[in-house]
Order: sequence, then structure tokens, then C-alpha cells
Amino acid sequence: MSDLARINPPLGDTGHGGAQLGLTRRHWLAAAAGMLGVATTLATSAGESEASLSVMLEELPPFSFRDAQGEPAGYSVELVRELLRRAELSGRFEFSSWQRVLAKARGNSAVLIPTIVRLPEREKAFYWLGTIAKRQGMIYRRKARPDVNVSMAQDTRQYRTAVVMGDISEREMLALGLDSEQHLDRSADYGIALRRLFSDRVELLAISRALAPAVLKQHGYNIADIEPVLKLRESASSMALSLATEPAMRHRLQQAFDAMRREGAMAEIIARYPQLSLE
Repeated sequence: MSDLARINPPLGDTGHGGAQLGLTRRHWLAAAAGMLGVATTLATSAGESEASLSVMLEELPPFSFRDAQGEPAGYSVELVRELLRRAELSGRFEFSSWQRVLAKARGNSAVLIPTIVRLPEREKAFYWLGTIAKRQGMIYRRKARPDVNVSMAQDTRQYRTAVVMGDISEREMLALGLDSEQHLDRSADYGIALRRLFSDRVELLAISRALAPAVLKQHGYNIADIEPVLKLRESASSMALSLATEPAMRHRLQQAFDAMRREGAMAEIIARYPQLSLE
């Protein structure tokens, strides 16, 4: 039965078996106006929902991951929740591949990337809220492969190094002058990269030192089975917004972010993750 039929039963059906009652023109107009008001309210609510902030996450412990209940957790997730609370904003958390995270952030909606390395080529592609952690890139080999000898950057040319496509580690390897086809083995995620390393299809793995223990554990490997052979450059993990984010929202988030650093809230959160540091 339609909504209008519920408001006014049709002629010949009063619901009580009494006299048949018709609708006056005034009653119909009042009912239609009421329905229009409901529709307008729903449309307004939908518009407000669409304007909320999308928080794009990658499976990247200890920064972001799903806990035992399947809920978003990790250092970056804690930062975002505190950030949104202070800015009095709501956000939708979504896990995806790194390629899709970047693609969505370049679209026409308000998107927050809690963990992204700030690079010169990315500078104009995002609005940068600020740094959330120091990052140290490393190259690892399996301890079971002492025949893989790397003591300087040029030694990596003798081997294949597993990297995640689009990740900062891939860029760091290319900065050493390596060829992406000849020297690098590019995977969609760390799970694939680790399988290739431990099956000896590649000899080396490029990954952040802070990420390595948790990422290996997440995929069923032991950090004790690999060892660092070469340091890459230091960089910083940052928090960034899509350029499509409205200025008013961006301003509120920037103010909240700056207050978290200034008042020590960020330092308090990162202290719960001993493998990470702000400076």
C-alpha cells in the first residue's frame, strides 16, 4: 500500500465498515505537502552524508589494520579518530589497495589519507596537514641466503628486489639508478612480495624498518628470518587531504592537527607504538 493510501483510505474503505468518506481537495493538498516535506528532509540528509570525509586506509600495520573484530585500528587510525573528534567532523573508514587510495584522493570528493610519504612529485597533488612519523627505508635479505651480498647500493644490481607498486620503497630503489624491469619485482601488496621473497623468486625486499615486523607477522612470517643489509634514505610519513576537500573542512582539520601536535596528543598516541617515532 502506498504512503498516501495509508494516510487516506480509498473511497468505500473506511476501515470501520461505516459511512463512505471522500477526500476534500484541501486534505489531498495537505497530504501531498507532508510527503514533500519528508522527501526534502531525506534529500538534505543524503546531501550532508555525501559531504562527509572519506578516510582511505591501506593494510599497513602498525599504522592501519583491522583488529580481531574487523574494526580499523593502528596508530594512524587513532590519530584520525582524535582529529575528527576535535574538528567535530564524521568520517568513513575504507581499506583498499594503495593504487585505489591514490585514485580516490585525486577525485572530486573530500578524502583523507592518514599515512603517505611527502615527495616532491606529490607536493601539488594534495593538501598536507603535517608529519606523523619518521620513516627509515631498508633493504632486507633472508638469513638463509648469506650468498646474497649487499654492502653498497650498486650491489643491489646483481639481484631482484621485491617492492610494492607505487610505494615509496619502489621510488627509493629507482633513485639508486635501478631499472624497474631488470632489477625490481613489483607486487600489488606486501603479502605477494613476501611470498616471492620466501620462495626465493627474489633475493631482496625493500620496506620501511618500522613496518617490517608487523607486516611479516600479519602474513605469517617471522621478522627473525630476515636481516637488513642496506639503509635507504630517511623520509617522513605524513597526513594529507585531497585537493577537492572544501576549504572550511580543511581549515577545521588543520587547526585540529596543529593542536594535537602542540598539546602533546600526537606524542601520547605514538608512545603506544614503540616501533615508531615523531623525530
